[in-house]
Amino acid sequence: MLTPMVAGGVVFPGLFLLSKNTLQRLPQLRWEEADAVIVSARLVSSVQAIMASTAGYIVSTSCKHIIDDQHWLSSAYTQFAVPYFIYDIYAMFLCHWHKYQVKGHGRDDGDARAPGSTWAVVRGYLHKEFLMVLHHAVMVLVCFPLSVVSPRGPGLAETGNSPASSGRQWG
Repeated sequence: MLTPMVAGGVVFPGLFLLSKNTLQRLPQLRWEEADAVIVSARLVSSVQAIMASTAGYIVSTSCKHIIDDQHWLSSAYTQFAVPYFIYDIYAMFLCHWHKYQVKGHGRDDGDARAPGSTWAVVRGYLHKEFLMVLHHAVMVLVCFPLSVVSPRGPGLAETGNSPASSGRQWG
């Protein structure tokens, strides 16, 4: 179970850093950090969406009875995607922070509660992106643990028979 999680923990932040650094350092590009962060975060989100959709397609087309059957990829991708949700909370904050700085709201006067302080940016981020942060947190803190401790295992719906009791083969 640890291998897919470690892989996800390397792939998503690694792709972000590689993309950001490439956009900033290539002589032909030399993007500003804010632009590189925003585009890199969107690139990683797009890659994750493609991977999740592909995994879903493979699982749904490989199972004869989508409710009753189980596929190894559903379990593996669930574990692989957990680090993405954690990474994405941070990436969304970085994007919000850079957009905040571009708008000229940031101040460096040393006051911890100044309008441009980190706390003000965090509050603004949570206010603006509350549902997305909540969604990511629920995926990591509720859905993933439930899928791991479920007696039927991850990848099975809550209705229907388990593959063992129905005599069906595992996909």
